[in-house]
Amino acid sequence: MLTKLCKTPFPWFGGKADAAEHVWAALGDVPHYVEPFAGGLAVLLRRPHTANRTYHSETVNDLDGLLVNAWRSIQRYPEETAEAASWPVTEADVMARHLALLKWRSERNLELLMADPEWCDPKMGGWWLYGQSAWIGSGWCSGRGTWTVGDDGRIEKRGGSGVSRQLPHLGHDGNGVHRPQAREEGVIRQLPHLGNNGKGVHRPQAREEGVGPEPEYHPMTMPELRRWMRFLSARLRHVRILNGDWTRAVTSGAAVNLPVRQGHGPVGVFVDPPYADTADRAEVYSQEDFQVAHAVREWCLSVGDDPRYRVVLAGFDGEHGEALIKAGWREIEWFRSGFLKGGMGNVGGKHQQARERLWLSPHCVQSAGPSQGSLFGSRCVSP
Repeated sequence: MLTKLCKTPFPWFGGKADAAEHVWAALGDVPHYVEPFAGGLAVLLRRPHTANRTYHSETVNDLDGLLVNAWRSIQRYPEETAEAASWPVTEADVMARHLALLKWRSERNLELLMADPEWCDPKMGGWWLYGQSAWIGSGWCSGRGTWTVGDDGRIEKRGGSGVSRQLPHLGHDGNGVHRPQAREEGVIRQLPHLGNNGKGVHRPQAREEGVGPEPEYHPMTMPELRRWMRFLSARLRHVRILNGDWTRAVTSGAAVNLPVRQGHGPVGVFVDPPYADTADRAEVYSQEDFQVAHAVREWCLSVGDDPRYRVVLAGFDGEHGEALIKAGWREIEWFRSGFLKGGMGNVGGKHQQARERLWLSPHCVQSAGPSQGSLFGSRCVSP
């Protein structure tokens, strides 16, 4: 049984779940929260304050349309998304769904995300969750692979854009939507056919004495997975989910001049761009950009002295030089020694999680830092 529902329902490289309490300690209970690089939304989902309040707003954005489609699908159609995501992990299905997602994207379906703020495809969203949770390492839906669908409908190996062929994740008992806590024993409980004494394989002539009572089974879609998706749907009910360049989410009109804010209080911005070329890391995201972190740093410097902004920037030590420190920003370590994890921490064949840093803008809460106690209490515990 799932005991905490505020978790991202898929693994995400570079996720900041363990940094979330430090981010919120620095931002405080801001009336507007912006996350321009949404990724796995680990920080938003771990917000310790009451969600969906009047005159409070939350806006997230990501360039990866397949990711945004998955989040919108969870938000608007949790049952359908859960049904599409709940399927046995088989090598053939991971391959087939991977190819289907790339074909769906190549047909420009993601442009509908930009044309209609309410549009999404829950089946493709669920398939993306399924594969992202079953895939080993990075590269899910990146298009960097050699396998594709031939003219005869069979898979074939050729050059150009395609998928990699590999085993699904087998290292432990399941990630994301496949995690073991989402399982529930048994099958759906209902009355059997009672109209006569049995038909077909149940005809009385096929009986043999000495068998036990009928077992009970649940449907193919795990009930716990449905509950998880319903919780996330409720949490994201009033979150605006954008798909596009990160700068669109942090303009003055989008960030500080919203009528819903009534012009009061600062905006809290958590920026977690892909690690820069100066961070000594490999390609891990489907939408890669080794330069965007430099542009993010320049934006941070441009708003750092503005009291309307509280900004937390995530990255590796040395990635941004000394520019932020000279401008009055504070740099903190947030990883917990002895609790090193995979993902970005293992890039390049060596564990680098100790390099993770947060930079806090001058107008962040001054008491914020690694010494802060847990902010969460029981808010993430399921009812």
